[in-house]
Amino acid sequence: MTKNTFSNPTVLDFYKSLPFNYQSSVETQVQSIRKRNSITNYPFLPPLLNTKTSVLEVGCGTGWLSNSINFYYQSNVTGIDFNPIAIERSQEVAKTMNLNTTFEVRDLFLYQPETAFDVVISLGVLHHTNNCQAAIEHLCRHCVSSRGHLIIGLYHQYGRKPFLDHFREMQVKGAKEDELFDRYRQLHSQMKDETQLISWFRDQVLHPHETQHTLAEMLPILAATGMELVTTSINHFQPIESSNRLLAEEVKYTEIARQKLQQNLYFPGFFLFVARKLANTPV
Repeated sequence: MTKNTFSNPTVLDFYKSLPFNYQSSVETQVQSIRKRNSITNYPFLPPLLNTKTSVLEVGCGTGWLSNSINFYYQSNVTGIDFNPIAIERSQEVAKTMNLNTTFEVRDLFLYQPETAFDVVISLGVLHHTNNCQAAIEHLCRHCVSSRGHLIIGLYHQYGRKPFLDHFREMQVKGAKEDELFDRYRQLHSQMKDETQLISWFRDQVLHPHETQHTLAEMLPILAATGMELVTTSINHFQPIESSNRLLAEEVKYTEIARQKLQQNLYFPGFFLFVARKLANTPV
């Protein structure tokens, strides 16, 4: 078992004051899950899910994704997070919805399950640790079963910069937190729950620690841990015909992000990739 952790205590304190994606009430969160199956936003995910699928969500936060998967696909879902406040909300939602989702307070770097999972998901979490690469390697080696899938979402090195620069420039010009929040509200205007909007603003703009990454950086980690790239948001989850072409595409993320800002559209600079563990790779 991994003895060292790269979890960031400052990040934990930040999220204890208000977890990410925390809605105004349990009932509001339950309603949002029941109202719409948002898992369909990820076209690669539903085909992997059924009643026999074991799923691990790393950094589950308030449990939106884990509880949604359980509710719509009846998969065997475990969610882990190092924030007890977030886990408490996750459990409250599961109880209200009569779901059997398992939630545990865990440090991902110290977590090594007895049985690996068919699907391991971590969206928007690992770039808040002190070693994102080590986190991904740990999940690949210890949590994904043979022929299992890993789904990771990270801030993108090229796509994230315009968003961060935009708010930093406002701060340099003297903008206070309420002005930053008003600007964020303009960009993320579709979010109506005020508590949830504040939690997203804090996560996106005020966060004490984050790193940015590229798909090019991820490929050697996948290769070293017996994983193969399946698909990615960089080419809109289309078949991968050429790795070189794919890596050339991600460089364009900077210009895409700039255009979105000019159009007053929310684009924080985020990318997803899906990888599969090759058969006979040791777990």
